[in-house]
Amino acid sequence: MIPSSDQGVETLDPGRIRELMSAGSLQQLSQITILAETDSSNSALKRLPVEQQHAHALLADSQTSGRGRRQRNWYSPPGCNVYLSLGWRFDHSQGRLSTLPLMIAVCICRALSHTGLTAYGIKWPNDILAGGAKLAGILVEVQAVGGGIAHAVIGVGVNVFMPAAGAIGRQAGSVIDRPWTDIASQLRGGVSDLSRNGVAAFLLEDLVHGIAAFEAAGFQPFEREWRELDLLEGRQVSIQNNAVSTTGIARGIDADGGLVLEIGNPGGKPRRQVFHAGELTAPLICS
Repeated sequence: MIPSSDQGVETLDPGRIRELMSAGSLQQLSQITILAETDSSNSALKRLPVEQQHAHALLADSQTSGRGRRQRNWYSPPGCNVYLSLGWRFDHSQGRLSTLPLMIAVCICRALSHTGLTAYGIKWPNDILAGGAKLAGILVEVQAVGGGIAHAVIGVGVNVFMPAAGAIGRQAGSVIDRPWTDIASQLRGGVSDLSRNGVAAFLLEDLVHGIAAFEAAGFQPFEREWRELDLLEGRQVSIQNNAVSTTGIARGIDADGGLVLEIGNPGGKPRRQVFHAGELTAPLICS
């Protein structure tokens, strides 16, 4: 269902999302909440008492202050995309949570495959690109509460109907400083069955299944898939961290989810360095 002046805007509907999910996945969720507007879905979920955040899926039709990594704004017009936050309590998992955003990225790619998309990939650590443009992003915020317990708020933004053409595209272009795309623009065979409720259901289904596997075995069940989706492997990239820029060849990730760079060493053997944070730039990436 495509929002348009003729068809109207598809409304996010918790009942419809539940209808599209399996009974087993729904049993893992405590609540699905839809807000017409909020500052950001992560912030709205975090304002709830911590005991009400676990397994609570909160979606917003629009965000006035949507956020991405490194405090970037996430343009969030109404009726176009999916802005979703899922709270989860992890018991005895703090040592493994460094790879949580990478696992979430794999789950988003699984959900995208259900829409009919076939060409997309992951730009470390957790941007989803299609055709070299950003399709989805992740913001995971973790709070340790003691006793080996941590609460995570997993924020996901997916562009569903936000074409570059038209009024929405012109407005987006005035505030987004890098190439973007949406599911509808990437589908080659038509979008008659595409809906935001469907995308939200796919996301929640794969997130719930993914979290269960992650709690049981960590990142290992996702590692091979992540490497297959890695858009940086073998490419020259630059990463800036604490005002220092380092250039090298991307060589995947380490056990903690850090980006491994192979850095040239004139007259000697290249060395490898691992980065867990930083601003990454790379030549045009096509999935």
